[in-house]
Amino acid sequence: MVEKFAGYGFNKSHSAAYALVSYQTAWLKAHYPGPFMAAVMSTEMDNLDKVVPLIEECRNLKLTVTPPDVNVGGYKFTVDTDARVVYGLGAIRGVGEGPIGAIVEARQADGPFKDIFDFCRRIDPKRMNKRTLEALIRSGALDTIGPNRAVLFAAMEDALKAAAQNHTNQNLGMLDMFGDAFTESDDSDNNVYAEYINAREWTDRERLSGRKIPWGFT
Repeated sequence: MVEKFAGYGFNKSHSAAYALVSYQTAWLKAHYPGPFMAAVMSTEMDNLDKVVPLIEECRNLKLTVTPPDVNVGGYKFTVDTDARVVYGLGAIRGVGEGPIGAIVEARQADGPFKDIFDFCRRIDPKRMNKRTLEALIRSGALDTIGPNRAVLFAAMEDALKAAAQNHTNQNLGMLDMFGDAFTESDDSDNNVYAEYINAREWTDRERLSGRKIPWGFT
């Protein structure tokens, strides 16, 4: 049986093909390490345990891997203009392609998100539920639009309710008289986090519990 398989499994045509693929792969990794590693991590992002050693390999190659960020990342791992590997939001446990598509669409249409209220308001509630938003907060993907994760978590329920009400009003053709309270967060006199700013900061144990991304990004 082994001898019979050897005549097929180790013939010259297979060996030549594998050698060519190996050469091409090594060449790409040597000359285009960023795009190469981004592509490899994108193929493995459904398995967090496989992403971990790949991130370590990026560091060995002197590549910077940015943390998850709703204002930067897309579904897959990519490379930015500074040759950094941008973390793919699809590699966050509990976040599917649908919500990420909605995030990217909203960002491309109206620019970066300002805060969690602005974020929820601009995403269709049918594509962003509480469980998904919680996963994004725990992963650190909203760190750039809030003081800290404890405050973001405290504001989450109100942000989702305000967004749902705003979406309902829009569908009914009504003007939300309170809508501006959630869209002008860049105004120093209107801090949308003021009500939640005293939320107790998470301990390291709390930050690591329910981990959604590899160690080193939490």
